[in-house]
Amino acid sequence: MRRDLGAGLAVVALLLAALAGARPAAAAETDYCALGSATSLLLVDRSTRYDEVDRDILVRTVDSFFRRQEPGERLVVAAAAGAYTELKLVFDACRPGCPEAGLFGRLTSTCRPVLARADFQAFEAEFLARLVALLKQPEEAAASDLFRSVAEATRLVEANRYAPVRQFLMFSDLLEASSLLPGQAIRRMPTAEVLQRLAEAHVEARLPRAEVRVIGFGRSDAPSRPPLPQDIRRRVQATWESWFRAGGAGSVQIGLR
Repeated sequence: MRRDLGAGLAVVALLLAALAGARPAAAAETDYCALGSATSLLLVDRSTRYDEVDRDILVRTVDSFFRRQEPGERLVVAAAAGAYTELKLVFDACRPGCPEAGLFGRLTSTCRPVLARADFQAFEAEFLARLVALLKQPEEAAASDLFRSVAEATRLVEANRYAPVRQFLMFSDLLEASSLLPGQAIRRMPTAEVLQRLAEAHVEARLPRAEVRVIGFGRSDAPSRPPLPQDIRRRVQATWESWFRAGGAGSVQIGLR
């Protein structure tokens, strides 16, 4: 029994020696994406110029969205402006952090909490810098190809073989103005007619079981940004909610904040 105990202590001693001699540079190369099983997707609609209300809503909501992520979860930020072909991925990285593990797991893991915290600080700083850049460099476009922009963003997640989208946050007034739904069509067309047109064009979201939340909805895209009339608001909201659910969304929440 003493021999077994001595052998066990020797193994632990070897592990500790290996950990002590590990090179920080190598440890910092941890593949955090391999630790995660989900993707968080943020889509920012830049087709309408922001005001202070918009900025406040976006910053406050993104904070809670960001904090809900787990170590290893991928964070993708896309910016939509004008045509869906102009969609840009402005941030794409996996959240640094070490998973919970027991004593032996911590001894054998290549993930180092101290280095992971430093990597997380760099990850957070880069994310905030990209978000601030979006807010400081407003754009305004005549077109607003929103349905196809969402479809393209979720298609890219799937095409890149990323983990499935767990939470999808969209900042937009949802007022489509594109070749599919020109002018004021989204405001006046019945939900069933819009969905049929989107289905015929094969425009679909890929959001199986995802938590979907839209903020910034309920204000007109006119210069003074007045509230949408209630009948238009209800119609547009019902259309988008039905489309998200057709794409597999597990829950859908649409509102100003």
